[in-house]
Amino acid sequence: MSSESSTVSSSSSTSGPASIGSGRSEKLTQEEEEEEEASVKPTGSGPDAKGEAPSAPLSNTKQSERRSAMPALPISHVPQAAPGASAAVGHTIENSIPLSIFPIAADKFAICVCGLPGVGKTHIARRLGRYLSFFHAVPVQVFNASEYRRRLVGLWKDATCFNFQNAEAVKKLEEVHNAVIGDMVAFLDRNTTGVAIFDSGSSNATHAKRADVMQKLHSTGARVLWIEVFNSREQGMCPYGSPDYAGATKEEAEKDYRMRVENYKRIYEEIDSGKYPAESRWTYLKCDHSRQHFILHKVTGYLPHKMVHFVINHNTSAHEFYLSRHGQSEYNAIGRIGGDSGLSLHGQNYAKKLGVFAQEKIMTTTTTKLPRPARLWTSTMRRTKETAQYIPQQTLVLKDQENQALEYKWTSMRPRAWHHLDELFAGVCDGMTYEEIEKHYPDEFARRSIDKLAYRYPRGESYLDVIARLEPIIIEMERHREPLLIVGHQGILRIIYAFYMGLTRAQAPYVSIPLNCVVQLEPSAFHCHEERHILYTPTKALPTDGQDEPINKYEMMTDPQSH
Repeated sequence: MSSESSTVSSSSSTSGPASIGSGRSEKLTQEEEEEEEASVKPTGSGPDAKGEAPSAPLSNTKQSERRSAMPALPISHVPQAAPGASAAVGHTIENSIPLSIFPIAADKFAICVCGLPGVGKTHIARRLGRYLSFFHAVPVQVFNASEYRRRLVGLWKDATCFNFQNAEAVKKLEEVHNAVIGDMVAFLDRNTTGVAIFDSGSSNATHAKRADVMQKLHSTGARVLWIEVFNSREQGMCPYGSPDYAGATKEEAEKDYRMRVENYKRIYEEIDSGKYPAESRWTYLKCDHSRQHFILHKVTGYLPHKMVHFVINHNTSAHEFYLSRHGQSEYNAIGRIGGDSGLSLHGQNYAKKLGVFAQEKIMTTTTTKLPRPARLWTSTMRRTKETAQYIPQQTLVLKDQENQALEYKWTSMRPRAWHHLDELFAGVCDGMTYEEIEKHYPDEFARRSIDKLAYRYPRGESYLDVIARLEPIIIEMERHREPLLIVGHQGILRIIYAFYMGLTRAQAPYVSIPLNCVVQLEPSAFHCHEERHILYTPTKALPTDGQDEPINKYEMMTDPQSH
């Protein structure tokens, strides 16, 4: 670059970075240096011994003055927006949207799930769709053939309706098949990016049916991934919660279901068994979770591998999650957000109650009251560890599932601290009350009110950032079979709760996770059961916990396209 071009500057004002070609660096005055130190001084230590508020960071006005004092930029300078800004609703220089919440590329995918009844196809299809939508912002629609059948031809409670020698039943199932494929094609045609998930037994049971599905879905330009589900070591679970068995006794449902499985076994053809060479050219995942046995064939690309990774770690059997906020902290008691304070007296009282609840409810079976393995996770922050301190640990001797002659020791409720579970970081606003934020940062306070999901605190995090760092946690939660207690923070538990309860990401920041309460969740193929246990009720109402924000009239119920 020539010396002339490197010294050309513009007189127009800008909020961008300092000129890279100005050839000089201005020294800050002593006053500016003091302001700079104040602006970066950590505020998480909270009030001092006299109870005074932490030093306020630079106000919006001071920040604007600082930017205006920066060296001028070249005339030709065009500021770079954050990656993905062209697609982001609400993206500004002050509040960039993280790239991780966008689809990686404009690709279309069709996921076709097949296998015998009762092996977990619907559970996998629905949970995979939820995962892609919530953590990867991909438009997803699950097409369940059973729901189409019930809508088009009514309830079939008699297994003879699934006898494939019954010409009338076969004709009706063909109508269902065509309706599902037609809707899938329409969905893929109107979306440049999206995932259509086909969950079916009869429509995907034979090579002829699967070849028809491939031909029609390929016409949309979508990449097709087959997921074939087996359950070779465990008897298939009767879906008692299915609408097909509404009003039926367990015995009636079990008998009919076993007959239905036998009907399917007579016609089912395994993918790429060697009988049909064309299937060896397809992309597929064969998974048998009962044996932890998986076969990947011709699976390539970022998103397909994320799908496969999720399915492999997914646990098709139902198990419980218990979500608890930490007990009241010293900061909760005075209405401040963030920080790393310990528990108040009320927080200690709740922690003791939680220890009893964990031992009686989580660490023992409901029916036999015998000890069972259980897991305990906390964040790395002091208040969650103190809340978990009264939960007892118990060493159990368990038999190996693969070899019953082998035994091993398991420590139930051994605490594991995760950085991923730390509270949403408020950056320069850490340790402040909402009233102080509104006073010192009125512009930031207003931005957060407009879009709480995407808003990022200065030098801090947004809920979208939290969603990105919680993805590995959800994978781990899916992987385990034991009951799990998470002692965490409201911002974090909101995201976990929203994922399992089927809420949108835009709804997640408004979920109420109160103090002194354990939220019990038990996800299944058709719904997620929720139960709330209030463990501690103070004699006098507690003051605001720092999380009781002003009612937000801009609350969103559905995600913007970019969120």
